[in-house]
Amino acid sequence: VCGTTGIAETAAELADLATATLRAALRIAGEEAPEDAARCRLAVIAMGKCGGHELNYVSDVDVIFVGESAEEDGDETEALRAATRLAARMMRICSETTVEGSIWPVDANLRPEGRNGPLVRTLSSHLAYYQRWAKTWEFQALLKARPVAGDARLGAAYVEALSPLVWQAAERDNFVADVQKMRRRVVANIPVAEVERELKLGPGGLRDVEFAVQLLQLVHGRADPSLRSGTTLDALQALAAGGYVGRADAGRLDEAYRFLRFMEHRIQLYRLRRTHLLPEDDAGLRRLGRSLGLRADPVAELTREWKRHTGVVRRLHEKLFYRPLLDAVAQLAPGEARLSTEAARERLVALGYADPAAALRHLEAL
Repeated sequence: VCGTTGIAETAAELADLATATLRAALRIAGEEAPEDAARCRLAVIAMGKCGGHELNYVSDVDVIFVGESAEEDGDETEALRAATRLAARMMRICSETTVEGSIWPVDANLRPEGRNGPLVRTLSSHLAYYQRWAKTWEFQALLKARPVAGDARLGAAYVEALSPLVWQAAERDNFVADVQKMRRRVVANIPVAEVERELKLGPGGLRDVEFAVQLLQLVHGRADPSLRSGTTLDALQALAAGGYVGRADAGRLDEAYRFLRFMEHRIQLYRLRRTHLLPEDDAGLRRLGRSLGLRADPVAELTREWKRHTGVVRRLHEKLFYRPLLDAVAQLAPGEARLSTEAARERLVALGYADPAAALRHLEAL
């Protein structure tokens, strides 16, 4: 709030605070229903911004629940009922409004089958769903999955079981086209009157950075484990370090993303409203501009900076997100995604390079 902490550190600390809240709420729920707590093992998996360690000031906390019987030969049906009661109670503790306000709304709609699916599933049920029925966007969402509360061993088992499926997702038919189509659909659903003010979902907004980073992660992360971070800026840095994104482009995206997240936080801190829309009136723009340290002419400076950063994001999103070779790389087997020195030399010969060895040395130096 005072500007003494960077945006990434602030977002990580907010995610840690939400994690502590989930743990405390689950502990309270267990103390209120000790029989249910004794009957089951329950793990809480953070998703979305909380899972990625990059939470907003005003945000839902997305979670998925995994439950098992406390006893190896226990009644699974009864254990799931007990786990469901605990999970529901934990959500109410976090979300209910009291005289002191509310803490964080907890949203479990990213679970398999969404609102129509059971609140708690066993690990084997989760695995079966993702193996047979999950859509492309659900694997993209799993990039952020992080065990945060409850049974630590069960949470770790969940991530270990599903991680291979996440990194095989790019091999699905039409994977790249599906992700691109989903991003276009999000933009198309923004009301026309709001599209130019939409900080999160609009063209050149936060989602353009996140979708580009996640698509590159899923395509190249099969063969390169260094790309598997759930935090957007960390993943972007890893993509640049691995040569999948140019360093200059990554630096510009990083700067723009930090500025847009800073704007998002300032907008939400005013009256603690969950919104991603820029103010329409000059008074609101002036207030926002001054909160960002723009003093001389806050409205004009804010407008200029906003347009500059969204312009950069829009251009680089188009460049990275719609790379013609992405779909071809996604269809390679994991071992083929990285070329050996000899294979790279052969490709350069096939492309017509007169001195492939020299060209390869230049490429390696980049």
